[in-house]
Amino acid sequence: MASVVNAPPGEGVVAGPGPARSGWTSRAAHIIVIVALLAVPLVSTPQWQAIAVFAAVSAIAALGLHVLTGLAGQVSLGHSAFVAAGGYTAIWLGADKGLPIWVWLPTAGLVSAAVGLLVVPFAARLRGLYLAVVTLAVLFVAEYLWDLWDGVTGGSKGRAAQPVVLFGHDLLDDVIAGPFMLTGDQQFFYLACAVLAVAAIAARNLSRTRTGRGFAAIRDRDLTAGVVGVPVARMKSAAFAVAAGYAGIAGALLVSYQTYAIPDQWDLMLSVEYLAMIIIGGVGSLRGAIAGAVFVTAIPQVVTLIAKVVPGISTTPSAGGGVSVDVLANCLYGLAVVAVLVFEPRGVAGISERVVAAVRRKGRSHA
Repeated sequence: MASVVNAPPGEGVVAGPGPARSGWTSRAAHIIVIVALLAVPLVSTPQWQAIAVFAAVSAIAALGLHVLTGLAGQVSLGHSAFVAAGGYTAIWLGADKGLPIWVWLPTAGLVSAAVGLLVVPFAARLRGLYLAVVTLAVLFVAEYLWDLWDGVTGGSKGRAAQPVVLFGHDLLDDVIAGPFMLTGDQQFFYLACAVLAVAAIAARNLSRTRTGRGFAAIRDRDLTAGVVGVPVARMKSAAFAVAAGYAGIAGALLVSYQTYAIPDQWDLMLSVEYLAMIIIGGVGSLRGAIAGAVFVTAIPQVVTLIAKVVPGISTTPSAGGGVSVDVLANCLYGLAVVAVLVFEPRGVAGISERVVAAVRRKGRSHA
């Protein structure tokens, strides 16, 4: 027999059917999301297909910051340096050595994780603003290194990246099978989503392990965590390594999709965008990090569409008399960050939880 748990007057909650309904609701939501992801590239234009690919790849890098900032409470402004390290590792192994994706993709993550460990001596002693400044210095050093290391990066001119070849097929080449055709963007989107799914499952499982609980203890209060026996220095090292590993995998996929890489693209603005993703999505929320990546990546395209009907927005940076799309897009997600911090610190994840809770309350009231 179902029992009634303590609740405010007039709001008795029946324990028993609730968890089952909640489980079915969660499964239904996951099924809807999966179907939507599979359908997105099939019903969208080539422009939106490209945006979807960039969003999926950016979400992988954002998951790295979710682990570092959301779970472990460490701040990094040098995330794009680790993305670049993964990208150039993939180019060296894939384009120069001719190795397959099964080699260069995981190796890019491992090399970036090793680069992330360079921050560890500072991460173990610093926190907050001081740690952010150190990671910013790492980014500036990395930018200088990418410009000088012509043999790998191509210097200021950049260089071509490796293709993604699966079973002898270049993933960016269109495939025709009877009446159906998959474009290169569609195929790459499915690959990026597969990698994103593995990365998300790994991040979710990590948060439930002893290491994940150690991250949470450091995030809440690192001094107290050290007193109760949490190896603070080791946990911070692991957090930076995991975050950099995620960034490296994202960088490898990014350069292979772009088919080129230039040092100028790994700048501070890219790191700020990754931070904006997890803030807008909700710091500490895995699903929020993915939603934030979609939001930030899609804004320029949305602004471009608006520019066609709203006067005063220029689609070309050189045109005078109007605000460029890039500037307006940066302003919009900057305003979104401020709005989240002021009105809903839990971001998109918090808003979605409120909506789901309201729907469930309405459903119970009609039952």
